[in-house]
Amino acid sequence: MDRPPTGVEVRELLRPLDELDRRVLGGLVAMLIAEPARCRDREGLAQCFVQLAVVASSDDADPAQATSEDVERIRRYAEARHRPVVNAALALFLRIAEDLRVSKSKPTPDAAKAILVAYLAEV
Repeated sequence: MDRPPTGVEVRELLRPLDELDRRVLGGLVAMLIAEPARCRDREGLAQCFVQLAVVASSDDADPAQATSEDVERIRRYAEARHRPVVNAALALFLRIAEDLRVSKSKPTPDAAKAILVAYLAEV
């Protein structure tokens, strides 16, 4: 892609995401805001995706007490949802960066997180 995705394009990627997807996506984008260089590390993004999925899908249970059913549920979720959630997270991250660039105000992590929350609230 030669340009950042538009806000409309990002919203189209976000619209079909369910609650778990959005929680994982929010964590991925927050991580990318804190460590922008990680957007080029596909393996690192995949690992982060799985870690966030484990946390986001737990019912405040200790992950060390996970059953084989829990592991299988996360594996199935990761297999089915990794690509759309990571692609949406990367698109949203690029859109946030572009929104910060054109705003002409000082880009800060708090400003980026506010934009993230606004996009997620819109869909």
